[in-house]
Amino acid sequence: MKRPDIYYLVAGVLGLAAALFGAIGAPHLERTGNAAAVVNGAPIPREALARAVLALEADSRNPITSEREADVLERLIEEELLVQRGVELGLAETDFAARRALVQSVLQLALAERSGAEPSEQELRRFYRDNAGFFAPASRFAASVVFFRNGTDPARIEASRTALTQGDDPGRHGDPVAIPMPRGALAQAEWTRLIGADAAAAAARLSPGEVSQPIAASGGVFVVRVDGFAAAPAPTYEQIASQVRAEFDRRADEAAARAYIERLKRAARIERRSAAPLREDD
Repeated sequence: MKRPDIYYLVAGVLGLAAALFGAIGAPHLERTGNAAAVVNGAPIPREALARAVLALEADSRNPITSEREADVLERLIEEELLVQRGVELGLAETDFAARRALVQSVLQLALAERSGAEPSEQELRRFYRDNAGFFAPASRFAASVVFFRNGTDPARIEASRTALTQGDDPGRHGDPVAIPMPRGALAQAEWTRLIGADAAAAAARLSPGEVSQPIAASGGVFVVRVDGFAAAPAPTYEQIASQVRAEFDRRADEAAARAYIERLKRAARIERRSAAPLREDD
């Protein structure tokens, strides 16, 4: 059974292609001779087609035929048309998602400039030594923790705070808790598991001997006295070599992106104008 609607669609596409060809003329082969296609004067490199075909081949169990390769090229042409139309519509200036994707793509180009530059073992070890403080584990602290149930007289809590400040035994204060609090030094993450993130963070900001204000907790409040800090043993390079390499790469990528942006700034004409405040103070 004939499908006239399909014939009309094909005829329309062919007519559009002919119109485009007439409008833009034949591709400039001296500039686009290595292109797999040229869309409104913009070449689609054969390398891009090859990468797309390889990606399809990796995701497909079926062999890549010439027909499927032609389909891939057609998708790239359609993508190029959509990109060009998006630029015409000003989406790069007005659409946040489009701008973000464009920025990320350009930054990837900046990072590609340093691709293949592998740091030596000596460079990584030197980086580790120069940034020993960064890779040092968080210090551990010992704390006396006192719990008061909801409804406790504030005067009782304040009296306990004063006594703790004077070095009194925490066991003489507060209400019983289900899990006895350790007296040894623990990392902040371990204290978080025991007394919650707010209380652990407040304790980590105290100096030895200082006592916190009451900190809300489930069913009551905590009062924490920091008894002392203990430095955790520094890891050896061999123990955290992968972490050192990851941080080295992160900073190198950041430096490459910053250098790329600075080159763009130097090549651009930028006019910075003083503007009225975005909002006036009351």
